[in-house]
Amino acid sequence: MSIIIEYKDPLNLSEELQKLGQSTRITQFENGGGTYKISPLQYKSVSVAEIESTKTLLYEGWGNGETIDFNWITPLGREVEGLGRCDGYKMTPNSLAGFATISPQPRNSWGRYTNNCTSTACMVRKSDFIDYLHECKAYNALERINGDIGMECMPKHLAQLKRLVERNIRRQEEGIDNKYFEILTACLEQPITVSDSSQSPKNIDLLREIVKLAHDSDVMTKPLTLAEVCRQIHTSQASLYRICQESFGMGIIEMMTQIRLEESRRVLLNSELRYELKLRSIREIAIHFGFKHQGRYARRYATAYGELPSQTLERARFYQIGYSPIKVASIR
Repeated sequence: MSIIIEYKDPLNLSEELQKLGQSTRITQFENGGGTYKISPLQYKSVSVAEIESTKTLLYEGWGNGETIDFNWITPLGREVEGLGRCDGYKMTPNSLAGFATISPQPRNSWGRYTNNCTSTACMVRKSDFIDYLHECKAYNALERINGDIGMECMPKHLAQLKRLVERNIRRQEEGIDNKYFEILTACLEQPITVSDSSQSPKNIDLLREIVKLAHDSDVMTKPLTLAEVCRQIHTSQASLYRICQESFGMGIIEMMTQIRLEESRRVLLNSELRYELKLRSIREIAIHFGFKHQGRYARRYATAYGELPSQTLERARFYQIGYSPIKVASIR
């Protein structure tokens, strides 16, 4: 059964997904609302979610140490390049990525996908899958999920996995966890070797540092200059510009500003969060998120959301997004 969420604000989408047990923050790099379709499946040791969105979204997530995520994309048209990244790994129609969730570190999982593909996440219970790989003596697969972030699969194996999900979405079957395990193991054991330099561990680690830095609460309060960002993540301005344009379609400062703006909106819409942060006015909220000039903040905010911060604050008296500490869903 598919769930369709129509939203006017990406914050609405974040909150609706949290109700479904998905702990993630979503940043939308373009204005306006959209539609988000999710088709979830739940088994004993495997959980699957197939996702389609009308907007390009950046997801910032958290690994829980209990599951390992395997993500892939399916193009909706002829375009097969530049459809998204998972934990920094550039996704193609033959990619499988997201293994970083094996480690329960804050913000160690993130993804960005365009509206020209569907993205699918297959979350398997870590302990069950590890036991299965040991029983099969699939040591290449064990090494890969502990050391890699993504890989290119043999098309025939990934096609089997996609067909299994498509069939299950139409009519959920019982007791087929081992079928998922079997196909995932085949994918992991026989990868395709690629020589794409953008997939190097160095570049993937750099992308992870960029996303982590952009969401850092201290950096939001005191925004960094381009030179300071380069020093923080130990790279040159030329390398940073190239990788940000390729991965996010914008520069690092513009991306960090958008995230700060969206986090300020989250606070404006939530009285409980304002109380927790001890922010009493729009000026205090603007300064807290690194906008020193309230007038410029208000103009940028109105351009992005079609209303002034004061109008958002007034509207929050009648509508508030929910607020709760980050919780990570686990498979039961």
